[in-house]
Amino acid sequence: MDIDLLFTEKGQAGLICSENLLKKALGLLLDTQTGLATIEYNDGDFLEMNIPVESEYFAALDLTTQIHLGAVKDGHIAQAYQIPIMFLDDPYRAEALGAARQVSNPLQAFEYFVKRCVKGQPVYRDDLGDEDKMGCILGDAVPSSLQFAPHLERRHALEAKPQAAPSAPGPSTPGLGGGGGGSTVPPKRSDDN
Repeated sequence: MDIDLLFTEKGQAGLICSENLLKKALGLLLDTQTGLATIEYNDGDFLEMNIPVESEYFAALDLTTQIHLGAVKDGHIAQAYQIPIMFLDDPYRAEALGAARQVSNPLQAFEYFVKRCVKGQPVYRDDLGDEDKMGCILGDAVPSSLQFAPHLERRHALEAKPQAAPSAPGPSTPGLGGGGGGSTVPPKRSDDN
């Protein structure tokens, strides 16, 4: 598997993998001293990146609380979600992460991100000696043309579907329990005592 760190022009960051991660990632840990990052998994296992993040990207990453994580295979988005990013030497980062809110539509957010990537760098390569694999893992795929793989397409469609807004109560109609019907007791006349 190969992994790239990509950025949009507005500084959104994400990791794009050439294969699906086999385990659910819990977060990304970045050591700014060495530039090396580690993907942390739910089960305590981890995947250490083998190419340091360039220091020019640290400022953009510092402004990020959630980083996109996904896989692109054969021109299709095969995996997509967001994980928090932590810095090894930043004890106050946990406060910022505590205030961060989860992305409500993770597939739409990932699609927005990946179609607007403009720069980045490799952060992990299975074979560091293979110079042909040092280019972007998207290869010849145009980011704006990427589609979701069939197993994610339905979920993406559900996320993108407009949600029905609650409607304000309208005028009631007679006979439907909404009032407006006549009374069975005649009104009292003024000459009746």
